[in-house]
Amino acid sequence: MTVLGLDVDAAKVDALHRGNSYIKHIPSEAVIEVVRAGRFSADTDFSRIREVDAIIICVPTPLNKNREPDISFILDTGRSIAPHLHKGMLVVLESTTYPGTTDEDLREVLEVGSGLEAGRDFHLPSHRNAKTRAIPTAKWR
Repeated sequence: MTVLGLDVDAAKVDALHRGNSYIKHIPSEAVIEVVRAGRFSADTDFSRIREVDAIIICVPTPLNKNREPDISFILDTGRSIAPHLHKGMLVVLESTTYPGTTDEDLREVLEVGSGLEAGRDFHLPSHRNAKTRAIPTAKWR
């Protein structure tokens, strides 16, 4: 599997191209390995979303003064990716936030920005009705 990482911060993208990890729990050696193997690339050009079939949104959601997640990064990311969505695409929100963010906030941004309909034209799963106690996450190895 190949992975395309997108970020608005060109310095982070450049660091990843050089094999330098800026994430504490991901060693630079792991980044070097997947970059050299051609399994990972990074870019600031969100139009490259057209090249992929699945998007995982992982952005910060800092707490505001009321200790509620600030979802502005989620919505800004949604606005950046929406014009490049295509039919059949999978979009997953992995950021920590309150229940309903996917269904009530992100969905609207993606549908308005893309002209597509979630559930019909692209997939947008929600954890709101999930019956699991924990959702597994991927780890670098």
